[in-house]
Amino acid sequence: MQDTVDVLLATFNGEEYIDEQVLSLEKQTMNDFNILISDDGSTDLTIKHIHELQLRYPNVHVIKDHPRFGGAKGNFLFLTQQTQAQYAMFCDQDDYWLPSKIELTYKKMKQLEKNMVSTYHYWFLLT
Repeated sequence: MQDTVDVLLATFNGEEYIDEQVLSLEKQTMNDFNILISDDGSTDLTIKHIHELQLRYPNVHVIKDHPRFGGAKGNFLFLTQQTQAQYAMFCDQDDYWLPSKIELTYKKMKQLEKNMVSTYHYWFLLT
């Protein structure tokens, strides 16, 4: 079974940034991931932009019909409850990710996970 990766993107009044951010995600060297977007009640054109992005990119999924969170913390917490992926990466709407960010981060997570299992097994053998 192949690992799944979700990028969790919380938005609020980010129309100025959202297109460029999602474009940077779509240019990643690792392209097997989904983008989950939750908007926290934007009053600008952010919602229009994210719906257009969802139509353009099949890996963009907008989560609708949820209460307002009143801040990024609640919005990101909500997104963590929506993902079914083995790995999740948090993404701010005004970020711009370099092309290898997802691939390098995923590889590092796998390496750390492997090291933790090895350390645990070593500790278990000593006790």
